[in-house]
Amino acid sequence: MNKAKGCFITILIIFVLAAFVFLCISLIDLNPGGKDILLLGMDEREDSNEFKSLTDTIIIYHVSSWGKKDSLISIPRDIRVQLEGYGWNKINAAYKYGGNEMIKQEIYELTGIEIDRVMVANFNGFKEIIDILGGIEIKVEEPLHDPKSGADFDPGTYTMNGEQSLAFVRDRSSTAGSDFDRVNRQKYLLNEIIKQKLNFSIVFKAPQIIEVLNQETRSDFTVWDFGSTGFVLLFSSKDMNQITVPTESADIDGISYQIADEDEVKEFLSGYLK
Repeated sequence: MNKAKGCFITILIIFVLAAFVFLCISLIDLNPGGKDILLLGMDEREDSNEFKSLTDTIIIYHVSSWGKKDSLISIPRDIRVQLEGYGWNKINAAYKYGGNEMIKQEIYELTGIEIDRVMVANFNGFKEIIDILGGIEIKVEEPLHDPKSGADFDPGTYTMNGEQSLAFVRDRSSTAGSDFDRVNRQKYLLNEIIKQKLNFSIVFKAPQIIEVLNQETRSDFTVWDFGSTGFVLLFSSKDMNQITVPTESADIDGISYQIADEDEVKEFLSGYLK
């Protein structure tokens, strides 16, 4: 490559990045604090793409005011709730029975958080995004060996591809904390994706990512939402609060639930929702 051509390409890249930043700035409120995005992981198998199953993962990404930490808030999927028209259920059934509106209503009643946008991803979408990003470096703290999820990791640091990452976050039987440890691994991996991969280099992978999002996710995001959220993620602190709403275990009519006190949950979250 000659010097003139190399200079031109460099200028072009700088122009594209500058245009991207300008677009994002023009699309967002200068104080985006209080925006809440609901991320749902759909428990569907590889041959299914109907988005009608239970939600295996329920995480709220809370965008705080400038200068404050954002938060990843996990909602345990086994929380007992009364779904309109369906009686007592676990909260992971809300999306299956009532879509966006029912899960948003249940989360509001539980936490007081009004969800702004919802994105639902299935297993295929999760794996494909990880692979497009080139894998994620993950530290495994204790042995994870679970034939059901596919997890097979001794303690150590791994660069995980999509298949391995999915096994890592789905394992719920290898450790004493069971489902709570699984939830913590979900938040940890999501935070690592943001810390390691959300930089300007992602602009050049955007076409592949958008194709996967179109095929393997469902959301009520607009183009403007993608732009503003991307801008916030690029420039906000990558070290987020990682929390789980407080619950207590209970066995009711032979079914294992997590019981959450709504007042206690709201009080617990009050310090993070700024």
